Amino acid sequence: MSFQQIVADLPPHYNDFATELPLELRVGNESVSPLVTITAAQAHLRLLAAFDKLKRDVYGTHSSLSEEESNEIPCDPHRAWVVFVNRAVHRFDQFMSGKWTSDFPGWSEAAIPPLDVIMVWHTYLLNPRTYYEDSIRRTTPFARRLAAMESMPLTLIASLIDSTTFEVALPSAQRESFFESTSGLSFMYSTKTTYSDVVSIPCPCCNTINPTVHWITHEGDEEGKGTGFAEPGFVHQCDWCSRKFNRSMMGVRKFCEELTRRRALRKVFFSETLLDPMTGKADEMLAGTLTVRLVRRINAVFKLDNKPCSQDEIIQEAINLSKGMEWNPQELSVLIHQGLRPREKYHVYDEQLPRVKRIIAAYSLPGYASIDLVAAVLRQGSFIEKMRELGWLEFSHFQASANQVTLLRAIARYHAFLDLIAAKPGSFLVPTVDIDLIWHTHQLSSAAYRADTLRLLGRTPNHDDAVQPVTLQSAYDKTAAAWKARFGVAYSVCGCMPDTGPKTKLFELPKKDATPLKPKVADSSKKFGFFKSKKSKPITEQAEVEDAEAIEPSKNWNGLELVSKDLDQADCSHPSDHNIHVRFSKGETVQADLISRELASKERVAAVKKGLERAVSNHTEASGASDEKEEKVKVDEWRKLQAERKEERIDHKEAFTTREGPNGPYYPYWGVSIEPSHGFFGAVKYKDAVGGCAGGCASCGAAPGLCVGTSLNGSLGM
Repeated sequence: MSFQQIVADLPPHYNDFATELPLELRVGNESVSPLVTITAAQAHLRLLAAFDKLKRDVYGTHSSLSEEESNEIPCDPHRAWVVFVNRAVHRFDQFMSGKWTSDFPGWSEAAIPPLDVIMVWHTYLLNPRTYYEDSIRRTTPFARRLAAMESMPLTLIASLIDSTTFEVALPSAQRESFFESTSGLSFMYSTKTTYSDVVSIPCPCCNTINPTVHWITHEGDEEGKGTGFAEPGFVHQCDWCSRKFNRSMMGVRKFCEELTRRRALRKVFFSETLLDPMTGKADEMLAGTLTVRLVRRINAVFKLDNKPCSQDEIIQEAINLSKGMEWNPQELSVLIHQGLRPREKYHVYDEQLPRVKRIIAAYSLPGYASIDLVAAVLRQGSFIEKMRELGWLEFSHFQASANQVTLLRAIARYHAFLDLIAAKPGSFLVPTVDIDLIWHTHQLSSAAYRADTLRLLGRTPNHDDAVQPVTLQSAYDKTAAAWKARFGVAYSVCGCMPDTGPKTKLFELPKKDATPLKPKVADSSKKFGFFKSKKSKPITEQAEVEDAEAIEPSKNWNGLELVSKDLDQADCSHPSDHNIHVRFSKGETVQADLISRELASKERVAAVKKGLERAVSNHTEASGASDEKEEKVKVDEWRKLQAERKEERIDHKEAFTTREGPNGPYYPYWGVSIEPSHGFFGAVKYKDAVGGCAGGCASCGAAPGLCVGTSLNGSLGM
C-alpha cells in the first residue's frame, strides 16, 4: 500500500495551525497534487503589493507638483497613471521584440525586466488563450519571447522585492545591461511624463518612422480631447507623407502585413483562428483553412497573383493593401466576413459572426499583442485594490500561522472550483475573490495551467470572456447553487444577497424522529483536514435554482473546510465582479444592473425572514394539535447567515453593481471603467474602431462613434 493510500484512510486530523496543504486534492475523477502552492500565492501577493506601490508612487508624484512643474506635467493622477501604463506597454513591446544576442538565457536575476514591464507581462499572462496563441501563431522575435517567458518565476521576482516596503531592489549591472541592450531603452522608468516627451511610431501609410509623436498634448487637459499616443483620441500627421493616422489605421496595417507575410510563405495564422474556441487547443488544420479563405478573398478583391509574394515586397504590398482598404476597419470587417463565409452575402449593417468580431477586435489597435494591454492593466488594478482592502497585501498579514488558514482555504476552494467545473462541463461559473487570486496565480505558470486544465477539464478556461450583467448575475446564482449542492456549504458569506431558495418552500419541517441538519464550520485556527473522512458527510440540502442542472454531491470533499463563519474572513468570499457598461453619445448611462440587483437582494432577505416565520408558525400549530414533543425546526442555516450578514453589513457593496456609476476614473483618459471587476483584464472600444472592443470581448457590437467600456472578469464560459 502506498503512502498516499495510507494517509487517505486516516481520519481527518488537525494541529493548532495550518502549515501545509494535503498531499492530494480531488478534481473530477483525479486526485492531484496541489496545483498552486502557498509559497507561490504569497509570492504573487508580494508582487501585487509592489504593483500597488508603483501605482501609488505615480499618483503621489502628480499630486504634489510645484507650480512650475504643473505647466509641463499634468496634475491629474488618474491621467498620469494611464499615461504611465501606456509607456509601460511600449517598453514591454520593445523588450519582447528587441534583438537578443542569443537565446533566452534562462531565469536568473539578470533576465528579470523592470517592474513596469513585469506588470504588463503579468497582465498578459492572465489572458492565457490570447498569450498562448500570440506565442505560436507566428515566428517573430516577439512570439518566440512569449514562448520562452510563458511561465513567470514568481519566487525569484518576489525575492527582488523588499518584504516590508515593497521597494524593488536595485538591479545588478548584468540585469540592467540585458534589458537596455535588448530594448534600446533605459532600465529605469520615469513616473512623470511631460508635454514635450515623445515616442517613435511608424506611419501605417508609408512606413516612415515618426520620431516626434507626443505622448500627451495640452488638448488632453480636457477630457477625451487629447491626441497624443497615450490618449484615446490619438491622431498624428506623418512627417513624410503628411497623412493623418490613428490607432485603427495602424491595426488595419498590422493585419495587411501579416497577410502579406503569409503570401510570402511565412508561418502566419491570423489572431483568433488558431485555437479551438471550445477547448483552447491549437488546431493548425482549421487555422490554415480559415487563413487560406481570407487570403483567397483578398487576392480576388484586389486582383493579386496567387504566386507567393517576394520577401523584398512584403512591406510595400502591405502598404498597397492598406491603401486599397483605405485603412478602414469597416472595409476590413467586410472582407474578413466574406472570406470566412464566402457563400453568405454580408453588408456593413449586418450582425457580425462572433469569430469575425474577435478578429476585428484583435486588429483594431497597434502593437504585437492581440489585446489592449493598456486597458487590461488598468482593469487589473481593480483586483489589486480588492486585495489591499482585504489586507492581503500587508507584510504582517500572513506572518501569523492562523492567518495562513485563509490562504490555504483559498487554494482548496480553487481546486473545489475546478472540481465543480469538471462536474458541470459547459456551465458558466463565476469565482469569488479568493478563488480568483489562486486562479491568477495558476495562470502565471502558463504551460502548467494549460496542461493541468486540459487534463482535468478537457479545456483551458480563458479569463476574458464577455458577459452581460444580467447573464453574469444569473450565472453567479447558479454557481452558488451548484457549489452548495456539490459541497453542502454556502459559496459566499460576505454580506451580498442570500442564495436563491427552493422553488417551493424556503424552509420545511424535518420528518418525525429526523436529526436536524445544521452546518458546522471548522475553527479557522485549526488545520484543514482536506482528507476524505468516512464518518463526515457534506450537507445534502440543495437550493433549487430555476433551470439549474442537478449535480451530484461530492464524496471526496469535506465542505465544511471550504467556508468560514468568521466575520473577518467574510470579504474574501465576495463574488468577483464583472459588468459591461455602455455610455451613449449623450452621456446617459445604463445602470439597470445596480437597481435590479439591489431589489432582488432585498426580496431575498425578506423571503428568508418570511420563510422562517412561516416554518416556525406551521410547526407551532402542528405541535399544538398533537401530544408529540416539540421538534426543532429545520432551516437553511447558510441562507439565514447570509440574510443576517446582508442586514448587518450595510456598508458592504453588493456584487455586480456600481454605486458610483459606470464611468470610473480612467474612462475619460482611456475609455475604461475601472470601478467594477476584481480580476478583469480588459477592453475598450475606440471611437474609430469597428466590431467590438479592442480588448477582444466582441460582445458590444456598438456602432462607430460610441465609446463602450467593457469589464470582463474571472468567469468561465464556453
